[in-house]
Amino acid sequence: MRLRPVTSVAVLAVLVLAAACSAPLDSGPRTLRAAGIPSDLRGTTSTTTTTIVTTGESEEVTVYFIRQDPASGADRLVAVKRRVTPPVSVEKVLQKLFAGPTQEERLDGMRTGISPDSTILGAPIEAKITTVNLSRNFAFGAPPEQIKAFAQVVFTAVDVAGVTGVLFAVNGHREEVPQGDGSSTSAPLGPASYPLETPR
Repeated sequence: MRLRPVTSVAVLAVLVLAAACSAPLDSGPRTLRAAGIPSDLRGTTSTTTTTIVTTGESEEVTVYFIRQDPASGADRLVAVKRRVTPPVSVEKVLQKLFAGPTQEERLDGMRTGISPDSTILGAPIEAKITTVNLSRNFAFGAPPEQIKAFAQVVFTAVDVAGVTGVLFAVNGHREEVPQGDGSSTSAPLGPASYPLETPR
């Protein structure tokens, strides 16, 4: 009895099995539809907008210095812009006023009647009236110069939103101050108190 050779049969079986288990080969890359990709493998994209908030002196305010009026030759107040950090307060704005004119503004004829040695201790507002509390009397010179100095503070303070009148104190004690006509008062002052100093 002869045995039949099984070598060719075994080889053929192995080839058939390998062909059944192998993945088909592509000639190049294919585009896959999103629906055909599992959800956990799908990449998501998002757009984020970053807003950079800058800080610093960003609020424009107005302070008042003194300059000769070309038309009349008299000294009057002149409005000048400054910038302060928000929120705007009377104290912050007056600090800009008390710092005085810049060198360029001085060359343009501006000056101040306010003593640089004075310090603002506070300027609280109550019923639209601010009380400017100072470390010492800030007005110097002859009475007309003192009137202009007080006018500078009054015009600057009432330019702040919510303020209609100004009182003065030195180290917390209420003071009588000169009005535009030279008389002294401890009542609230406004722009109408200094008609001759009003900017044109």
